[in-house]
Amino acid sequence: MTICSLVVYAKPENTDAVALKLAGLAGIEIHATDPGGKLVVTVDHADRRQCSETIMGLSAVPGVINTALVYEYHE
Repeated sequence: MTICSLVVYAKPENTDAVALKLAGLAGIEIHATDPGGKLVVTVDHADRRQCSETIMGLSAVPGVINTALVYEYHE
C-alpha cells in the first residue's frame, strides 16, 4: 500500500471543476480546497507505480497548473 499527500495547484477560476474531476478518479480523496486554486489531496493505491502514474496524470487535467508531493508512505 502506498499513500501520497500532495497539493494540487489549479487556476483559481477552475478550482471547482478540477476538484470535481479529481473526485471522480480512483484512489484520490480531496481533503481541502482553497478559492485561490490550492487543493489538498491524497492518493492511495496498492503500489508506488500506481500512485506515481496517478500523480503524473494530474497534470493532464484541464486547469491544473502543477502538483507538489508533500508526503509518501509505502508499506
